[in-house]
Amino acid sequence: MTVFDELSRVSADNLPQFTVISGENDDIISELKTQIFQKVGFDPSDLSQAFFDMTESDPNLALEELESLPFFGDGMLVVLENLWDLTTTKKSVLTEKQLTRLESFLDNPLETTKVIFIFHGKLDGKRRIVKKLKKLAFDLEATDLKLNDLTKYFVTDSGLQPNIINLIIEKSNANFAIIRQNIEMVKTYADDRAITPDDVQAAVPKSLSDNIFDLTDLILKSKLVEARALVADLVLQGEDEIKLLAILTTNFRLYFQIKLLLDKHYTDRQLVEFLKINPFRLKFLVGPARARSKAFLAQALRQLIDIDFKIKSGQADKKFLMDMALIRLAGIK
Repeated sequence: MTVFDELSRVSADNLPQFTVISGENDDIISELKTQIFQKVGFDPSDLSQAFFDMTESDPNLALEELESLPFFGDGMLVVLENLWDLTTTKKSVLTEKQLTRLESFLDNPLETTKVIFIFHGKLDGKRRIVKKLKKLAFDLEATDLKLNDLTKYFVTDSGLQPNIINLIIEKSNANFAIIRQNIEMVKTYADDRAITPDDVQAAVPKSLSDNIFDLTDLILKSKLVEARALVADLVLQGEDEIKLLAILTTNFRLYFQIKLLLDKHYTDRQLVEFLKINPFRLKFLVGPARARSKAFLAQALRQLIDIDFKIKSGQADKKFLMDMALIRLAGIK
């Protein structure tokens, strides 16, 4: 069960008295915040609701809102965001006296007041006030979603087919916010017709992993001129040769692993489970791995590791060594 599945059980009618959203994934925190605000119908003009960004608001006003009986309606909803004092982040917005007031409220909360806490960071579980809050609160922790959970979430959220969502996830490097943006781009591009993989390829900009895959493909086809041109373009875009080499090495290591597992008659499903990679990505990797010998892939991997060592040990300029890596790889038979 994901954090979004947990949130789906909450509505305006059954909102717990204390709700905590916390974690280090700001994209998921933002999504949880948006969804819970929609559920409770949050409106900043509603006098029975109050929002305080604790980095900008007067903490005393926020505490007074918690401690006061509602003047409008039967209840009060208070949202406190960026209360850094309760996280492991070394920041604070409250004085010791104000923290004591907050803890006193947790000890004796008003039944008419419901509170949503939004923390951008991990809660400091060693603090007494945090322990109290966690005992009282409905806890929504914003952690990275597993690949299957990402697919399930965005299939449900967007109505697109799993194969399309998996391709978008792959091209978005599994970044939650970028996935959402790219889904909207693809929908706009398709203009209400059924979306195809070609639409995704056309609408979504190439990621670094896409470019490295293209580079790997050029190397495997011994297209040295095109490979050098692509590396030059990536460097002009701000990518570092050391980073490019590291990803290239990862790709060849993956090819080699796949080759070894294919020789052991692993199925595609077993490969996905063993290597923990996107099934869509696997489709592009299996073909080159089948087509090349273990000797070729092992030699390519050794060349990359050797070049990486020479760069990191300062034996020569990284641009020169990256170029040497391309020449050597393209020359392997």
